[in-house]
Amino acid sequence: MRKERKTLKVSSLVQNNGQLGWLPKNPRQWTQTDIDRTAASIQEDEDFLEDRPLLVVPKDAKTWIVFAGNLRLTAAKKIGLKEVPCIAYARETDEDDLTIKRRAMKDNGSFGAWDYDALANEWDDLPLQDWGVPAWDTSSDMKLTTEGREGGEGYGDFVDKFKQKLTTDDCYTPPEVYDAILAWIERNIRPVDRSAIVRPFFPGGDYINHNYPEGCVVVDNPPFSIFSDIVRFYAEKRIPFFLFGPSLTLFAPGKIAGVCYIVANASVVYENGAVVSTSFVTNLLRDDSLIWVRGDIGELIKAAQEKEDAELGKYDVPDNVLTSARIGKICKATSSDLRIKFNEAVKVNQLDGLKEIGKGLYGGGFLLSRAAAERAAAERAAIKIQLSPREKAIVDELDKLPTPGDKVS
Repeated sequence: MRKERKTLKVSSLVQNNGQLGWLPKNPRQWTQTDIDRTAASIQEDEDFLEDRPLLVVPKDAKTWIVFAGNLRLTAAKKIGLKEVPCIAYARETDEDDLTIKRRAMKDNGSFGAWDYDALANEWDDLPLQDWGVPAWDTSSDMKLTTEGREGGEGYGDFVDKFKQKLTTDDCYTPPEVYDAILAWIERNIRPVDRSAIVRPFFPGGDYINHNYPEGCVVVDNPPFSIFSDIVRFYAEKRIPFFLFGPSLTLFAPGKIAGVCYIVANASVVYENGAVVSTSFVTNLLRDDSLIWVRGDIGELIKAAQEKEDAELGKYDVPDNVLTSARIGKICKATSSDLRIKFNEAVKVNQLDGLKEIGKGLYGGGFLLSRAAAERAAAERAAIKIQLSPREKAIVDELDKLPTPGDKVS
């Protein structure tokens, strides 16, 4: 593989977002604090980038993709650098591709956070742990230590923030996804008595001391932080279960008699907006299967969520209802400064009109006063894209053309 050291214009460099089919997107995320710290480090030490140049590959004749140094590129833009030192790679063989991927992984240092969904979906065929990528530890063996800190004022409250909660799970399963999975179970494994389904995983729930009646089956999405413990618990208690699980660490519980891992790598959009690569684990098969690959589940879930999106588009809720989706669209306008006061809103989980047609207000929302609703509507209107003078001129010309049925003189 040929390499050449170059000084390239920042304007010619782009982050690795998976533009090249052979190179997955950069599996690293960072915060504004990470960017600020890196920018300060560059400014403090002028040779920082000389010693750690960006590693790039060509996208086209004028553009380079940064496969190692995306955070440094972002920091360089922040402080206004026009040029940065780079090492340009010219790949020639498949082995070169592997070398680039390996160096992209090794370059990711202490700043930022791993995007485990990207790792699971796009980098899972590589020896990541051999390259220094930490595994997503789903065991419950990790404990906070307070040695030498006990008794400090406020320290107990601080530690409590980081303790794992038994069953609180932020990734609530959309109803259409849950129903699709139930239908798949019934088609491919066995009929399920809907009245016998148990769902113990909810905020404040306790799956260990939950009441599991005779003949029940647990079909639920557990908190992934204690995924291994949960699988082992149900297996040991011989409680029938079919659980959602994290694709990246699906095998963390290990080999357990009667337990089968169903690999789906299904991209599920959960109700909090998180997109998680999801697979499943169950003891319903009653055979010696350990791993079962079912790519059809991903397509099933995709179709279910697309269908739900299409159905949702058939109606609109009043301006007085503010949902996360609506406020998200407003947030895309960087100049927006919308504020809703405490006494201007009431929390609602459902609307009577939606209930009548069998729909739900997914994720809930707030019922706003008229004044607040008007401000929110004004913000939504403000972010609409307007036609340019050129485009308006085209429309004017279209208006002058005869419409079907008009007589042309």
